[in-house]
Amino acid sequence: MRNLLLMYSPFSRRHVDPEYRYCLDMNNNRRTFISGSLAGFAWLITGGKVSADSPAISAGAPCKVKGRQRTVNGVTFVCRQQKGKLVWRRSPAVAQDVVFTSRVLDGPALELGKTRVVDVAVPGGGVTGVVLTRTEQGVTALRVNCTHQGFPVMRVGKVLECELHGSRFEPATGEVVLGPAVRPLTRYEVVEQDGGIFVTVRNS
Repeated sequence: MRNLLLMYSPFSRRHVDPEYRYCLDMNNNRRTFISGSLAGFAWLITGGKVSADSPAISAGAPCKVKGRQRTVNGVTFVCRQQKGKLVWRRSPAVAQDVVFTSRVLDGPALELGKTRVVDVAVPGGGVTGVVLTRTEQGVTALRVNCTHQGFPVMRVGKVLECELHGSRFEPATGEVVLGPAVRPLTRYEVVEQDGGIFVTVRNS
């Protein structure tokens, strides 16, 4: 009786009946095919980026193809060789060139041979001090901070002089006249138009 029950039970048929096993195999293959097709379609429409269901990628984790890139949550990783192994490394961010141009002064307010310090808006917020000097060649715009230790400079006679260590700079060019500073003052683009003086500041 027990043998008879086993012979006609679904469990026994699943292991004995070749036709039943063939149907099961076909169903499994169909599921595998559909899942693979959906995953491939998702990969195409996302441009090859990693989906939320993909294995997690982090810096230092192993990878397989050198040079391959993957983006996860806005962070791009590149597969690179390090100490004989292929690992994921963060791709360096490319800084965007942000430009701010501001009208900082009326043209007639800066007389020939004179110097004025003005505040100019900078990318990212805030302001920076800019030294404006009018010469026979036009207007020069220089960053107010000394290149030695960053303290402000001011007009003293015919030069710009640091308040702290006494470094001196040429107002028309920003070149060093006297140390300890060795680098010239940062120079900004400046134009005169429509009766105003405009200074351009970049983040790069």
